[in-house]
Amino acid sequence: MGGRIHLLPDGVIDQIAAGEVVERPSSLLKELLENAVDASADRIEAEVFGPFPFSLRVSDDGIGMTADEVEAAVRRHTTSKIASAEDLQKLSTYGFRGEALPSIASVSRLRILTRPSGQDLGTEIVVEGGKIQSIGEAGATRGTTVEMTNLFGNIPARLKFLKTPRTEMAHLWDVFHGVAVPGEGISFRMGDGRTEVFYERGELRLERATRHAGEGSKYLVPLSLSSAFFRITGWAGLPHLSRIGASGVHFFVNGRHFRDKGVFAAVREAYRGILPPDRHPVIYLFIECDPSEVDVNVHPAKMEVRFRYGKDLFALVRHAIGEALGEIPASSPVVSSLPGAEVRMGSPPHPNTGAQAWENLFSNSASQSRLFRTGGDASPASEIEGGFGGLRPVAQILGTYILCEGMGGMVIIDQHAADERIVFSRLKDSYLGKNAPVQRWLVPQVVSLPGAGRRERAEVERFLSAVGFLCESFGDNTFKISGGPAILERFDLPRWWEDLGDFLLSQGALPKGIFDADRELWRIACHASLRAGMPLEKEGMRALLSDLDRAFASHSCPHGRPVWVKISAAEMKRMFGRT
Repeated sequence: MGGRIHLLPDGVIDQIAAGEVVERPSSLLKELLENAVDASADRIEAEVFGPFPFSLRVSDDGIGMTADEVEAAVRRHTTSKIASAEDLQKLSTYGFRGEALPSIASVSRLRILTRPSGQDLGTEIVVEGGKIQSIGEAGATRGTTVEMTNLFGNIPARLKFLKTPRTEMAHLWDVFHGVAVPGEGISFRMGDGRTEVFYERGELRLERATRHAGEGSKYLVPLSLSSAFFRITGWAGLPHLSRIGASGVHFFVNGRHFRDKGVFAAVREAYRGILPPDRHPVIYLFIECDPSEVDVNVHPAKMEVRFRYGKDLFALVRHAIGEALGEIPASSPVVSSLPGAEVRMGSPPHPNTGAQAWENLFSNSASQSRLFRTGGDASPASEIEGGFGGLRPVAQILGTYILCEGMGGMVIIDQHAADERIVFSRLKDSYLGKNAPVQRWLVPQVVSLPGAGRRERAEVERFLSAVGFLCESFGDNTFKISGGPAILERFDLPRWWEDLGDFLLSQGALPKGIFDADRELWRIACHASLRAGMPLEKEGMRALLSDLDRAFASHSCPHGRPVWVKISAAEMKRMFGRT
């Protein structure tokens, strides 16, 4: 090659590849753990040691490598996982590019000790700066141990781009859990000198997810739904677990931890009206599909994927979460099949759109009992029937909270948030045409919308009629309202109308679709609900609990605040030092 265009030296090529694969210490741990899983290991152990930027050691009892194989493995583009371009269309392994070990070796000191079954001695190889320093026979147990030290020792400029030791250690633990949680059938252990975590081989991924969630697991509800192309299982977190960032959002496809904007958007949409816009849920989604329906070769670190049937997955995720949380979507896009259906690989979506299908899909009969689980040593998936109606109200405290006994502990309910959810549910029923009772008022109220245009007035009038208000128009901007839904016993119409007018005026003109019915139903519910400080007798408390059982998404008010919190008997024992 001549002129200005020339072939790069191997060392430069290796470091460029390393820049894509080795972003930080956790990038190396991810590659080493995934290699261990691909080696058919039953046991994988990881250790973080040494000064920052840390050294890593990953050991497994997998198939191991011969001397020739390990020497080939540290060279670029060598792999045992694919043989042809067609294999890229149906990947079932974590790795496949053959870049991990040579990329790691180009920016660190890499030592590999390995022995396959059937051989008495193993092989030890040391690679530093991309060059093999030594290779020879060594005593070893079956499997492979990979030790990485002196990270970025030959390119110290990379060190300044790392974050603090605490942040990098947190990334290491995130990577470990990202591989270990879905890794059913394999035992995982990791230690960093201060903390040690162990997942047993017999633990299912759903059990591992609840352990990873820790104390917050009591606020996780199970989800499960299938379509023609996908099967989804996992846990959806109630609003009690919401976070400012997305660190609690965990997606897995065929055992691989991944990120995807479409799936994330489906989660956000499912939690709309359940969480405030600035909060993110805690959620574990395990997606299974035919490997040919997902492309994992679209990101250098294999963290992002692309689904062939992304729209189908979007609808499935949204409905799975909505069903788990007891939320009823305002509109119902077609989902390929019903809960419990098998994943039929490579076949077209099932064209089932009948009324019975939707009735089953959005049935809320079981959603309430999922919200309470027994405390102590009970399985996270165990449920108690009875819901809120099974609680025994003990007292009202601070004029705002209802203290209840039951469900294996103590449940505290925010009376305003609870009543707001009840009122919103009934208003939503009325808006969706379920013929909620309407009551005529003794004294009609006349209200006006100053500055509203013809289209705004028409939108508002349609909304009022749909909810169940008895209204008629007087002039351009005036309405006479003579009745409304019977649930609105304490409704402060003037205050809500003032809020509505302020909102419309702030918009200038009403763009298409900006009149959000759910938002106005939330506001009406807020102005018609029990207020904090209102005294309640036992009968009133019991009635509120009974009504809450019939409300959908009864874990939170329409603004996303929790309706209830639970303190289990086990937690109370720990608080008071009882065993």
